[in-house]
Amino acid sequence: MKLIAKKPEFKFTPDTTIVLFIDEEQARTISAVIPGGLEFIDTTLDLSFVRGKAGEVMFLPFKDNPNILMCGFGKPKDTTAETLRKSAGNCILSARKRKIKKLHVLLPVVESMKEEDVLTAIAEGMYLANYSFGKYKAKKNNSEADVDTAYMYSGSSLAQQLLTETAVICENSLLCRNLVNETSDNSNPMAISKVAKHIAKQKGVTCSILGRREMEKHSMGLMLAVSRGSHYPPQCIILKYTGNPGKKHTIGLVGKGVTFDSGGINLKPSGNIETMRSDMAGAAACLYAVKTAAELKLKVNIVAAIPCVENMITNSSYRPGDVFRAYNGKTVEIGNTDAEGRLILADALAYTIDRYKPDVIVDVATLTGACVVCFGELVAGLLSTSDELSENLFLAGEKTGERLWRLPLYREYDEDIKSDIADICNISPKKQAGSIIGGIFLKHFVKKTPWAHIDIAGTAWFSKRRGYLPKNATGYGVRLLTDFLKRCE
Repeated sequence: MKLIAKKPEFKFTPDTTIVLFIDEEQARTISAVIPGGLEFIDTTLDLSFVRGKAGEVMFLPFKDNPNILMCGFGKPKDTTAETLRKSAGNCILSARKRKIKKLHVLLPVVESMKEEDVLTAIAEGMYLANYSFGKYKAKKNNSEADVDTAYMYSGSSLAQQLLTETAVICENSLLCRNLVNETSDNSNPMAISKVAKHIAKQKGVTCSILGRREMEKHSMGLMLAVSRGSHYPPQCIILKYTGNPGKKHTIGLVGKGVTFDSGGINLKPSGNIETMRSDMAGAAACLYAVKTAAELKLKVNIVAAIPCVENMITNSSYRPGDVFRAYNGKTVEIGNTDAEGRLILADALAYTIDRYKPDVIVDVATLTGACVVCFGELVAGLLSTSDELSENLFLAGEKTGERLWRLPLYREYDEDIKSDIADICNISPKKQAGSIIGGIFLKHFVKKTPWAHIDIAGTAWFSKRRGYLPKNATGYGVRLLTDFLKRCE
């Protein structure tokens, strides 16, 4: 979808569709807030029924005047960027059903927000809602259509710059959704490597890939173990973006890329296994965060490690009770083959820190079902060894709506992953504090580097549509990481 800034000089023809955003207070005196040139709305209709409530969308067709989409966004005191995104998303869903190709968007006045922030939030909500994944449908869905263009009327001199940047970030979020929604046949470790190589065509980005031979050479025993049951060889993708060559400071990103997770010998049950093509959502988020950083020319240096494997069952699959040696030399007893994500992250974290020495490192992973039990699908779990890093990530989450909440890493939890035959075990026999135990395990592989772990098990894949975010893959993490990277410039 094109986002085009226009000056607030309204000259509309009858074949256009105008979008008006109204809050509950403005709805009480709606005649006073209708812009000049649109008085026909008030003189033609009884607007006493307009409430401006959050989620309210009304399509008002006119024969000899522009059509109107009137969208409510709730109480003024409750208005945030997120409420505006949701209202804008509802607007797009209505427009898609009516196959409206072009929208002329008049920005509301929100006293608690800058005009630029209102503009960005509405543009984000519209762009992110304008999405469907119909690649495998035999017949195209004729009940709705993409909106081609949104003309955003703003007096800000920064309007087009902000819209261009918003389009880049949101388009990469949609590409992230596509990759996660893909079938596991078409998003296997080799296929994701091809995506990474394509991203490396961006200026300042390079790509190198560790295959099975390189992993054997570097003693990445955990990645090798998880991949043993699959005919797809493991891939550890290393993407580097150099946006500030004069600065040594480097940000490390690691994204879990289990392209299908059967659970291995500890097979997942029906009701859980069907959507496990999404277990590489952390990898997708990191890939497209790097792409976004390159396209926006952010002045940061990034090294992203993307460990990709498939966790399958064959006679060569790794087993509960096995012991493997990680890249950093620690031995790990396998308590459960379905706790495989932390194993590949451990090797990738240790390798990245040892070889590239990032100043901070963040991993993103659909790691634990326990995180979904704790937070549902609305908030990601955050565990970290650094208060400063946690704060920056939290603020990025609050700004983008990709929210997260911090959980503790108390030393006492280390007792729960002790092993009788190895240094540590990949699960706790107590089956308690699952998300925290996952973080405690990973902490053994980051040395003293400031580190944060983001568990996106709930936020990466929705069981139903939620406003501007669709059912299934949400693209969570691209906007969060992009905002975080901006804070590191």
